[in-house]
Amino acid sequence: MELTSVAAGRADGRLATEVCTDDAAWDAFVDANDGPAYALSGWREAVDAYGHDRWQLVARDTERDELVAALPLYHVESRLFGSKLLSPAFAERGAVVVGEGAAEQAVELLLDQTIQLADRLDVDSVSLRGAQVAGTDEFVEKNRYVTFQIDTAAGADAVWDGIKDSRQRQVEQAGDDDSLRFSTGSSLDDLREYYGLYLESMRGHGSPPHSFEFFERLWESLYPNGQLRLSTVHRDGSLINGMIDLAVGDTVYQWGVVSDYEYRDLNGGSFLLWKSLDWAAQQGYDTYEFGRTREGSGVYMFKKSFGGSKTWYDDLHYFPGGSETLQDPEDDKYDRAKDIWKRLPLPVTRLVGPQVRKRIGL
Repeated sequence: MELTSVAAGRADGRLATEVCTDDAAWDAFVDANDGPAYALSGWREAVDAYGHDRWQLVARDTERDELVAALPLYHVESRLFGSKLLSPAFAERGAVVVGEGAAEQAVELLLDQTIQLADRLDVDSVSLRGAQVAGTDEFVEKNRYVTFQIDTAAGADAVWDGIKDSRQRQVEQAGDDDSLRFSTGSSLDDLREYYGLYLESMRGHGSPPHSFEFFERLWESLYPNGQLRLSTVHRDGSLINGMIDLAVGDTVYQWGVVSDYEYRDLNGGSFLLWKSLDWAAQQGYDTYEFGRTREGSGVYMFKKSFGGSKTWYDDLHYFPGGSETLQDPEDDKYDRAKDIWKRLPLPVTRLVGPQVRKRIGL
């Protein structure tokens, strides 16, 4: 589909919608309005490794000639999960980025363009994850996932004081363990080492992995700008924990947590997360945001122990056919497929996994 042909609208002679092809202008707007990181063009570059159609829709104030709202959209098709229009693909929070003082009408214009595009593509559904904007009558709001946001603007000491005592002891235990070494990645070799543990972690979860090219594109787009931070914990020279943080505007987003389950008792994961929180506070970021999780799950309880405020992701969905069915990767019907995946050799998951993963927009 012609990327430039899907957005052309105007309201009250001042607001116009279009497809933005200027990455510098797009990223400047996303950064100035606090992201999220998954709206950056660097994320789009990574998704482009899979060849999905995508659009960077914007609303422009024609009198001031400036962007006032932006919405990245990706079209992902799968036999298993159907045809979907997503914002974002492969991440939990994207949807509309709104400029300061932007008119509500700008958001409505972008949502209207999304509906027109969805109808033209004949998709099964549209999902705007973590939208943080009011929908229109055509959109259904659902709250299925939560996150935690920590106020890092208060400083590292205040962040530490907000952590549960038992979790503090785990962090201190790991920090005092001479067999553990914390470091941050600075090269593609570091990223390759991380990717090796990522493959093992994904197999352990019964989930197909992203390709290394996905991570490499993300690294090459965001690391040089200081928007990607890879942190690791090694035990006697072997990687046992890793994490990628993405930073934009005033916020750091946790993404890409991997671990060697055999060494979970060493609390490297707790130590690594604290180091990220400390770094975010020292660098002057206002907020550290965890990834999405199910309320009440084990991961939820782990994140909760670090303090912060619980925040629901407001997801907006549009169903062109009227059906309101959303596939749930945690559904029991996928258990057999997960069990099979857990038994596959790593070289097989590395080869086959990305071919499966690219069709799953979650």
